[in-house]
Amino acid sequence: MSPHPLRVLYVDDEEYLLDLAKIFLERSKEFIVDTCTSAVKALDILHHTPFDAIISDYQMPEMDGIEFLIQVRVEIGDIPFILFTGKGREEVVIRAIDNGVDFYLQKGGDPKSQFSELVHKIKKSVERIQAVRALAENEERMRLALDGAKEGHWDVNIVTGKTYISPRACEMLGYPQDELQEILGFNRRSIIHPEDISK
Repeated sequence: MSPHPLRVLYVDDEEYLLDLAKIFLERSKEFIVDTCTSAVKALDILHHTPFDAIISDYQMPEMDGIEFLIQVRVEIGDIPFILFTGKGREEVVIRAIDNGVDFYLQKGGDPKSQFSELVHKIKKSVERIQAVRALAENEERMRLALDGAKEGHWDVNIVTGKTYISPRACEMLGYPQDELQEILGFNRRSIIHPEDISK
């Protein structure tokens, strides 16, 4: 996790819940919580202020939590999004999952355990997105290093059969990219030395 507090935007039309969640989450000093009573206003805030995660109610005037989630995915991207709602209908959960919600948490019950679960969900969703971003950065760094070294290389995904071939490999082997792609994609054994096949 980050050494700095996570910045969270909590959107709910019930102000007392916003106040309660803010007090609970900020008590540990692990979070800075901004609150908003409208998803429409929240979208405007998101365009001007960076956040590590979003918590949203489902049933709100003007724009419900799933419509808000859809707009966030289109306009902001892959920021962790937790739907925290009193609506427990199956179709709401399915729509939320189909539209890219990170976690769905139902309101109700003991507030202490409920907010503890919310803390856990926020941390898990932020850790996951940080890991995904770090992996993408490392893959790009590796690709740039390999391409910059002017070494010929290719990478084959054994499961999908998808093959990446560096421009230098095409140049070294004397094949155009599409022709080499076909050779490596459909008959990889033909270019592997017989003693190396078992490896």
